[in-house]
Amino acid sequence: MEMANIHLHNVMYFTVTSLALVLMPGPNTLYVLSRGITQGRKAAVISAFGASTGDLLYALFAALGLVVVLQQSAMLYDVIKTCGAAYLLLIGIQTIKSKGSLTENVELTKETTITKMFMKGFLTSALNPKTALFFMSFLPQFIDVNSEAAGVTMLAYGFIFFVLGLIVLISYALLSSVVRQWLVSKQRLEQYFRWVTGTIFVALGIRMMMPEQR
Repeated sequence: MEMANIHLHNVMYFTVTSLALVLMPGPNTLYVLSRGITQGRKAAVISAFGASTGDLLYALFAALGLVVVLQQSAMLYDVIKTCGAAYLLLIGIQTIKSKGSLTENVELTKETTITKMFMKGFLTSALNPKTALFFMSFLPQFIDVNSEAAGVTMLAYGFIFFVLGLIVLISYALLSSVVRQWLVSKQRLEQYFRWVTGTIFVALGIRMMMPEQR
């Protein structure tokens, strides 16, 4: 009974801590919001599933111990980091250069497959190696690393994090439709929105390219 209580306490503590973390705006949040405002609620929700799946992938890697390879390989880390930075820069530039009204952009989602929208959201998370290092440093704090079930427990916690992140991102996706309606009524603000959002993505990409001290 005592062990069960300790385990339940750890799960509750992990859930509360994770919820506080996923509520903090980041690249995934910004991407989902921008998809919802420029391409509609459907694109935002699909992007939310994609981005959350990227987090789940790294949780799986952490459970399997594969993240250790990323921690110890500076070259692999830098390759993934550079790809992620380039991807954020591309999103930013495309956002800034896009033209037309938000209503016209919604029509484009009909020609864009669900797979493509999902993958774009997935890459936003998967091409950020800091996500992997985060899971490797965060998850072990809530488990007994010497336990035979450590890997399974870590994966279970990773799934909890995935569910919480997905709920938060979907909430942002639904919120984006409200913001979109407001922007449509204020058409002059559309281009300002694109400039601000695009600039933030570019800034995130540049920041990711900057060298770090290891």
